[in-house]
Amino acid sequence: MRPLIPIAIVAALPALPFVNNYILAATVRALIFIALGQAWNIVAGIGGQLSLGHGVFLGLGCYVTGILFNELGVPPWIGVWAGVLVSLAVALVMGSMTLRMRGVFFALATVAVSLAFDQLARHYVDLTGGDNGLALKFLGNSLWAMQSRWPGPFVYAGLVFMILYYWITRIILASRFGLEMRAVRDDEIAAAAAGVRVFRTKLLGFLVSAAMTALAGGLYMQFYQAIDPESAFGLGQAIQLQLPALIGGLGTAWGPIIGGALMIVLSEATNWGATRFGFIGVDILVYGLVLLIVVLWAPQGIVGVLWKGRRR
Repeated sequence: MRPLIPIAIVAALPALPFVNNYILAATVRALIFIALGQAWNIVAGIGGQLSLGHGVFLGLGCYVTGILFNELGVPPWIGVWAGVLVSLAVALVMGSMTLRMRGVFFALATVAVSLAFDQLARHYVDLTGGDNGLALKFLGNSLWAMQSRWPGPFVYAGLVFMILYYWITRIILASRFGLEMRAVRDDEIAAAAAGVRVFRTKLLGFLVSAAMTALAGGLYMQFYQAIDPESAFGLGQAIQLQLPALIGGLGTAWGPIIGGALMIVLSEATNWGATRFGFIGVDILVYGLVLLIVVLWAPQGIVGVLWKGRRR
């Protein structure tokens, strides 16, 4: 019953009279990055494949949804699934080329793919808006267009994503597929000797993670109402996708949730401090320090520390 308490608190936020739009918007940002962290956690935390190019699938989900809406009037409820299909096609090709690599070589290959999409988005100006990015046509409060002048509806949408991705993670962890992914993560040679089809397992995990990322990208696009090459395919965005799982605990269902919530709290606090005292980029510094602390003293993340304390 305890997990229901924070869910109930978040669900009640839009109805509370003392909660303003700033708090609601910060909550939505937290929920979106938690969902993105949960998606990345499938391939990296459970599967052990350190993808640094997962922004590709976020960007494709955003761009495809936005282009279909602006150019053809396709509502985001449908357009986002087109983004998922495009992301799956790209993930299939990308995974087929890169998943046979190991360690840092796989990570660098995913970065190269991400940079390629960054350049493509900048080149096709008529389609993507180039360096200026793509802005959605804003229709005001519209359920059909999945738009709202008030961030309240996005709180509920983000909460649905977080809960759904949490249960997807739990189901994968408890399944044979999840066991095979962890076996490949821990020792590919031993997993292959035990009968696990290593490449197929990696590729399926990569496809699941890509689809989840692109689907969350549709919500990202509707909330922010704009996307540009840097925020879609840039390395900085790719790192932000990883932080919830890295800080909270890789390969766990609760890790990205705890890490994502902490990340947004730190982000808002550092942004306030940067505005007040004139320090630019302090949020990136704080992210780096927190990540360094986790790597040095809590490599299993916050969830790992809490679990050890509970066992003791």
